[in-house]
Amino acid sequence: MSDATARSASSAVQQQARAPISRRAIALIVAAAAMVVALLTSSPDASLLAVQQTDAELVMLLRFMAVVKGLIALAALGVTVWRLGSPASLALQLAYVTAPALMCAAPVVIWQMAHVAGGAALFHGGFVVLLLALYADRGQAADLVRQAVPRLRHAN
Repeated sequence: MSDATARSASSAVQQQARAPISRRAIALIVAAAAMVVALLTSSPDASLLAVQQTDAELVMLLRFMAVVKGLIALAALGVTVWRLGSPASLALQLAYVTAPALMCAAPVVIWQMAHVAGGAALFHGGFVVLLLALYADRGQAADLVRQAVPRLRHAN
């Protein structure tokens, strides 16, 4: 094997090793950016007015729901970051990055109380995108889970 061939094979292996990390990083960055955008585009005055005009128990309930949706969004983000560690088509990668970003932005919007319906639409839209991506990816995702479960059992 020539030196040039060995170098190109080595760089190909390094690029494959970096690709899952960059896809994972992009998913995390996009989710964080969506949360920041949701926070920055909210109006503190509108939020304060919405809280003042709403019953205290309803505010508490909606904020609890925002926390629950936030936990679900973090779980979805964790699953998609894990999934992006393996090769996927460009369309699936976009869906896996977009879905948790929408889901992570939703609790921020709901917590502000000014646009609860918009936050619910973001969350459920992201959830539908995630379900569609998982459905489209059902064969490969199932294989990845079958490979990961024995490794987790042996680790414990």
